[in-house]
Amino acid sequence: MNRCLGCLYLCAFAFLWCSVFSSEVQAKNVSRHQQLNSHFHQVLASSKSKLESRLNALLSVATTDEEKAWLVYRWVTHHFEHDAGLASSIGDPAQHSLEKLHKLGGGSCAVYANVTHRLMQMAGLEVKTIYGLVKGGPATANRDGKPVNHVWNAVNLNGVWWVVDTTWGAGFVDRDGFKSQHSDLFFLIPPERTVLSHFDPSDELGHQRAFGVNQSLFTKLPDDSLYVAAVGLEPRLIVDAARRDSRLKLVSTFDLPANALRVIQAPVNGILERKMQSFLIESDTFDELMIVQGKSWIPLKKRGQAYSLTLVPDKGELLVMGRRPKQHEFEALLAYRVK
Repeated sequence: MNRCLGCLYLCAFAFLWCSVFSSEVQAKNVSRHQQLNSHFHQVLASSKSKLESRLNALLSVATTDEEKAWLVYRWVTHHFEHDAGLASSIGDPAQHSLEKLHKLGGGSCAVYANVTHRLMQMAGLEVKTIYGLVKGGPATANRDGKPVNHVWNAVNLNGVWWVVDTTWGAGFVDRDGFKSQHSDLFFLIPPERTVLSHFDPSDELGHQRAFGVNQSLFTKLPDDSLYVAAVGLEPRLIVDAARRDSRLKLVSTFDLPANALRVIQAPVNGILERKMQSFLIESDTFDELMIVQGKSWIPLKKRGQAYSLTLVPDKGELLVMGRRPKQHEFEALLAYRVK
């Protein structure tokens, strides 16, 4: 597949999480991430010319399969650029050597996925290439009789298959062309989040079956579902809301670090009615959570790391706001409009 619209839909929301090592990594691993990133740049700046030699040097400091996978992901997303014209001249990337593809340095999602697959295999990882659908573009091709608009990978770590999308992790395409902007939001996407953004008609990994998402329901999921889930909204809440409402407009979210919140219960739709609404949010990032409407500030009840409140909102804007330890000001976490 030389051109896929799914590759072009690389929403800028993704890059609010550029500093995140993976969606599940905790703050204690930041220093290790810095070590790996420093090593990555040293290897790329070295005089090693052969791709295999450079890969061996890159992986020399990896102590786990996850670190190997991340170093490959970082290399592909750093080196390659989305280029539809170049993709057309390449055709099937499997017909070219890795050295040639690396020298060309670009192409479509098929090139990204092919290179990622081969490099991860060379690193000793179990990896798959998946052809399917992503949010934001119609099917542009067929494979084995099934609709396709994007190609990505999955890697097996300790018996769990995680989605890796190096195309989306490399940057985004706007009217002026490709913009390189690395993001780890698309490295090791958890299965429950994968179903919000990537649909495999063959369901090789069993994710759709496990979470009850068929193609019809997938088309109803809002395009920004993955980004809202990355902030902390439970994916099952989004899936259940889309199952009930095909015109679902998700709650607005803000720039927050991964794992700052876990929204266990809250309205998923960004437009609320004036009836009883319940909130249950877990967080160890904030000392205090508030519901703010105009001049009215209502604290959520705190028990451990859980914050809860049930209320009937007033008409107008409703914000869920939080205050971090040793901070005086509150910051917006979730935003609704009450009609």
